Amino acid sequence: MDANYMLYQIRADMWDTLLAQWQTAITTPKYWGLVAIIIIAYIVWYHLTDKTRLAYLLFYGSLVTVMTSLVDLYGTTAGLWYYKVRLEPFITSVFLRDWTLVPLTYMLVQQYSPNWRQFLIWNTVGTFFLTVIVVQILSVLDIVQLIKWTHLNGFITSYLIATLSRAAFHLIIQVQNAARKQKPSPLGSTLMHPAFKQLDKHEDEDE
Repeated sequence: MDANYMLYQIRADMWDTLLAQWQTAITTPKYWGLVAIIIIAYIVWYHLTDKTRLAYLLFYGSLVTVMTSLVDLYGTTAGLWYYKVRLEPFITSVFLRDWTLVPLTYMLVQQYSPNWRQFLIWNTVGTFFLTVIVVQILSVLDIVQLIKWTHLNGFITSYLIATLSRAAFHLIIQVQNAARKQKPSPLGSTLMHPAFKQLDKHEDEDE
């Protein structure tokens, strides 16, 4: 039998199982408690974040989110850990950790770290909070179960994710700034110089 078709059947059976589990989970207080945590986390982050740097912070947070989601997908696929309560019927429960707690925490770390020295310090604090305190709470609440993964593994991985994301962020910003100095943005030129003909003085007076 074709290996790809076998994988397809396994995924189809897994989807039925995940969907049935999710339909049961949404009727439990624990599920809606996690939804409330996500909402509260975004509200707190919004009040703490620097709105004047919102676009840059969201860009950095997006880099963190992509890397974290890939690691989480690998971990759940390889059987390093699994989720007992999922907010969505997927193998990887992305909303609580990958798309909320991790990026929101690291965006605040980025915001309050004007230089690399302060970032490395705050990154240590933020990573400890995420990989030890948060993961331990989720384990106690029977939401996630670590199998072949330790807090140290999680700390090193998350610390590197935040650091590499910051390095990539600053590199991209430097490339963008250099390009702007060499060639002004077409959008900026259009906004500064509207593409319509100004009225002649005599035409303006006639009107």
